[in-house]
Amino acid sequence: MFTIKRANLLFWTFLFLIVLLQLSLSTSPAFSFPVAFIHAVILILTLRVHVYFLNLLIKKYIYTHNTADFVFSALSISLLTSILLTAESYFITIIMLSSSVLHDNDIISLFCGMLLVSILISGMSYSIELFKQNIASAKRHQELRNSVLEMEIDHLRTQLSPHFTFNILNNLQFLIRKDQDEALELLSRYSKILRYYVYESQNKWIRLDDEVSFLKHYFELEKDRSGEDLEISCQWDIPENTLLIIPFLLSTFVENAFKHVSSFTDKKNYIQLHVFLKDENQLVLNIKNSAESHVQSPKKEGVGLKYVKKRLELSYHNNYELELTQNTDSYTVQLILNLTNV
Repeated sequence: MFTIKRANLLFWTFLFLIVLLQLSLSTSPAFSFPVAFIHAVILILTLRVHVYFLNLLIKKYIYTHNTADFVFSALSISLLTSILLTAESYFITIIMLSSSVLHDNDIISLFCGMLLVSILISGMSYSIELFKQNIASAKRHQELRNSVLEMEIDHLRTQLSPHFTFNILNNLQFLIRKDQDEALELLSRYSKILRYYVYESQNKWIRLDDEVSFLKHYFELEKDRSGEDLEISCQWDIPENTLLIIPFLLSTFVENAFKHVSSFTDKKNYIQLHVFLKDENQLVLNIKNSAESHVQSPKKEGVGLKYVKKRLELSYHNNYELELTQNTDSYTVQLILNLTNV
């Protein structure tokens, strides 16, 4: 709005200078500079009042859309303004110059000129006011859209918490049946992860280093509860950085890989994870697991994967690429994220 106000001020200043220049150079009648200055001020003030009342009319029209009423009222205001401008010019000429040098034809020409100027100013005022209203409307629409997106993102974050907790409880149930001593040890590790998760999940953004640290712990816990017949490899190439990421975005893909990894008896069962930074701010996650085609498929998405896709779309929009590939005996996820710095 500051730009529009500044443009408005420049417009009226420019118009004043044009009127002043025209009056100063006029030879019939001939005005001295002080008289021309006073005349220009009075004319511009009259036009400014004209625009003020016209803007009130335009704002009313924008809400009512009564075209006939608006056109009639706008023409009436322009006509009245033209009469006032003509009368002002006439009396200034008589009073300041102490003689009548305006003939009937001059007055008619002056009136027609003032009417043309009034209509032109009215058209410009309408265009400017409509432009301002459109900008304000677009701003309100964008604010509303952002508000809805924020609420949707917050909702997805709250949905992730019970989903994550449910998966942890399932893992603990498995460990208790397998080895109670090991379950107690891992329970302590899980509680630390869960505590960190509860606090950090309230934040809109967290440091990438924190997300990677969490993912490493989570990956190791999943690895510990897996059978010996599962070959697991992981590689982390994340140098020191100041990048930000939405919290707990990557763990869903790790969880998905362990959940749907194959249980072949005649060939290798494996999970391969590689997380690295590319071009300083581009995070790449590649995770591949052996899979049975009827169990894991891009078309058969779990709750976690649906949530993470929605979060990606809302938070990153065009700044990410997610590719899910199902082959005969493997499932691959590649996520590329363009991150921002602190």
